[in-house]
Amino acid sequence: MSQVIDYSEPIECDVAIVGAEMSAMVAGAILAKHGKRVVVVDSPPVTGGRGGAVRFGDYWLDCGHRLGSDVTDLEIGWIHGPEACREAGVEIPINEMDSHLRVHLLPEFPPTGPGRTVNGEWSPEGFVPLARDVLGVPEALLPDFSKTLERLSSASAEEIDRHVEVTLGQWVKENIAAPEVQQAVLNMAKTVYCQYPERASAGRIMGFFSTRHTGERAIHGFADDPEAGGMQGAVLPFERALRERGGEIILSHQPVEISFDGERASGFVAVSDNHLALEICAPATIISYPIWSALPLLPPERRDPHLVDVSERLEDQCTDAIGLQIALKRLPRIRDTGEIETHRGWNRMLIGPEKQFRGGFHFPSMSSRAMAPEGRHLLHCLITRWLRRDERIGWAETKATAAAARAYLRSFYSDFDDCVEWEARQWVQRPAIMGWFWAPVRRHGVEVPGCPGLYLANTTIESDAGPVDISARAGLDAARAILAAD
Repeated sequence: MSQVIDYSEPIECDVAIVGAEMSAMVAGAILAKHGKRVVVVDSPPVTGGRGGAVRFGDYWLDCGHRLGSDVTDLEIGWIHGPEACREAGVEIPINEMDSHLRVHLLPEFPPTGPGRTVNGEWSPEGFVPLARDVLGVPEALLPDFSKTLERLSSASAEEIDRHVEVTLGQWVKENIAAPEVQQAVLNMAKTVYCQYPERASAGRIMGFFSTRHTGERAIHGFADDPEAGGMQGAVLPFERALRERGGEIILSHQPVEISFDGERASGFVAVSDNHLALEICAPATIISYPIWSALPLLPPERRDPHLVDVSERLEDQCTDAIGLQIALKRLPRIRDTGEIETHRGWNRMLIGPEKQFRGGFHFPSMSSRAMAPEGRHLLHCLITRWLRRDERIGWAETKATAAAARAYLRSFYSDFDDCVEWEARQWVQRPAIMGWFWAPVRRHGVEVPGCPGLYLANTTIESDAGPVDISARAGLDAARAILAAD
């Protein structure tokens, strides 16, 4: 049923939210639970921003919201998320991982044959077995590598904070004597998810491995909602709660300007596809877009210089991505063993002696059952490329990269072509996923300096949360700030 909107008068509410990203759904569900009237407006025809998934025939495709502003990740590491779920009164079923990481070592790309594979996990303990076979640590230096991982993972909150703006390249030179161990730590960051680990924040890497979350075990896996596949399964439960509590979600309208009543933010203006202006008026306003998309909604004189600097520095560390979405009639067989694929985690591809980062692939349908029709499966290959703001890789090279990835899949799986039902290439313009997450930049808070009543609930807030989890943390923090201000 299409929405009937009266454009003649402003919509009055308690909380106006720019963007229907996951953080917006979290904040909206919590605030509606506390009796607030919430109105959410965004330009895509679906919720979730780029962080959700969209339907494509009988399948769900992650990285599918091309019009969405915010970005996230494709696997959930859930620490703050359960807290957000409790406050919102929702439940997100998560299919936890039993096999986290498989690294493929390819001598060249495009490949001439299947690569050697080694299994590991997203933890200090999980990377120790990879040290010799994947990361290039000589046997005699394995104790030094283990001690380095112990130091990274046991860093205190204060130590992590001190190293946020220190690059990992600088940190390894100053703290590790052996060049082989220095390079191994950089290779480890590539394996986690980073094309240029020397640019990454040492503090963020420490935070990734930190063991300071002693109160609640981190959950790693994929949302397994019965109605929505992939990452949309992490968005939909909050959306359901928001709607059930009287919240309103208006889609296909582009927010264009934050409104002010004197010094205080008082809502925003959005325009429809045919440029009809819609005013949303509220004493509290949330922007769920990342900082570089949030600031243009403010008048230039209200853009805090520090926020402008943070925005420019983060945006300079974004990625684009080339992806393959491949629907399968059945799971393929691994050529070397003849066994049907059972690995549910990520497959990372590292190329040559330099261990060049070439992204990876996984089978989301093995963990999120709504992702594909019963009996079918979906393979998602995603190769992210770190680009400065003035860099761009054209379609010819992009297409060649996708072809090389597909060639490797054919070499690794013996019956790959027989399994394929259909396939399509994705070209995700920057920002794609969360490459900027590792940037050596101290990010921003939830409240906006000089703009009372305006809150940022987005993935670019300063937080110890990881990808996806940071959306839950941002929505939770913004909702709490608004409730505390009453």
